[in-house]
Amino acid sequence: MADTAHDKGIKKLGELMGEEAAKSAYGFFKAFDEGFANVIFDVTFGDIWSRPGLPTKLRSLITVAGLIVLGRAPELKGHLRGALRVGWTPEELKEVIIHMSQYGGIPTSVEAIRALGEVTKKK
Repeated sequence: MADTAHDKGIKKLGELMGEEAAKSAYGFFKAFDEGFANVIFDVTFGDIWSRPGLPTKLRSLITVAGLIVLGRAPELKGHLRGALRVGWTPEELKEVIIHMSQYGGIPTSVEAIRALGEVTKKK
């Protein structure tokens, strides 16, 4: 039996964030709105993140870079945890922050530095 987009989404987020975190996230979003939870898990992680064109590790780094430039520090923290989980080092993530400072600005980079510090417990 082929995996549904939802099954692939749960599996992919589990790969990125850990199985317990994926289940917890789905429960959180489902409590807010089941349809919205399904968009996140079925489309974002089941369809987009599960495409064969890029490995999960690279998709993770691209997501981190995008969130840095957009200044989305709360969401960035979760994706920094995921990036560390799939094999990026704190030093590599530091370099991404520095690099993206030229595209998103210093204030967004300062927020990213704080987010990385919280995730790695460096203050």
